[in-house]
Amino acid sequence: MKNFVKYAGAAFVTLATCTLVSAQERDNSGKNPDSVRPIDDSNVMWKQRLWRRMDLNEKQNQPFFSKNNEITKYLIEWVQSGVLQPYKNDSLKTKISKEEFMRNLEIDDAFGDNALSDEEKAAGFGNETAAAAGSDDGWGDPKPKAGAEGKAVAGTKPAGGAGAFYRLPRELTIIEIKEDAIFDKQRSRLYFDIQAITMIVPANKSVAGFDKVIASFKYKDLDKLFRSNPNCIWYNAQNEAQHKNMADAFDLRLFHARLIKKGNAEDKDLQEMYGGDKKGLMMSQQLEYKLMEMEHNLWEY
Repeated sequence: MKNFVKYAGAAFVTLATCTLVSAQERDNSGKNPDSVRPIDDSNVMWKQRLWRRMDLNEKQNQPFFSKNNEITKYLIEWVQSGVLQPYKNDSLKTKISKEEFMRNLEIDDAFGDNALSDEEKAAGFGNETAAAAGSDDGWGDPKPKAGAEGKAVAGTKPAGGAGAFYRLPRELTIIEIKEDAIFDKQRSRLYFDIQAITMIVPANKSVAGFDKVIASFKYKDLDKLFRSNPNCIWYNAQNEAQHKNMADAFDLRLFHARLIKKGNAEDKDLQEMYGGDKKGLMMSQQLEYKLMEMEHNLWEY
């Protein structure tokens, strides 16, 4: 009997140690380290991971994309200045360098002179752009040449790959939001806890014909930067005395972003799960209604 108690006690200690290590790997405080306002795990009654697609060209989202005040402009500037860390994807595990981030921003070769096939280049079709740089365009004024300063002709890459053309902030019109829908039993309400924001080149701007991920960012980092910069405003066209900081606009859910995915074992988006764009859109709306219903009905008996 004594031996049984000894072995049982040892097994209990081992199990407790494994549980403790697992908790420490997550967070020593028992909270999500990527949350702006973390909720203690003991108060999380229910949680669902969600992904949303935010189109900055939509009317409701245009206040985040006002002229010379685009949200994408600030993301690019902050990475270039070294105050914002970009990640490879929204898992936020793999960091990328500033140089790799800028390479992701480069315009695909197919949009420049390299769009031509090898046979077309060999036939000289790729040389007319440079040849026309100093010729009359029919309006009486010769086109400017690349001067001693080394400025490249628009639409081509500098000779020898010495430089590159980068996408403008207004071309990056898609933002993907990864968030957790959490029911906090202590406060008896549902919270949307944004974890990451991903900047994407839309399919119609990509040579491959599908979305291209530039980088992902911790929303916790963005929240601090938004609040520290008074120029990061959500533009209120209805009342210009009431512009809001972008961080407050996200907190108040002043954007529209369609649900495209929920957490699932196969990591499929709604279109893949339900077989087609139309069905995926319908299930996206249905999932929104289910979230509202769940919060409304949870405490009714």
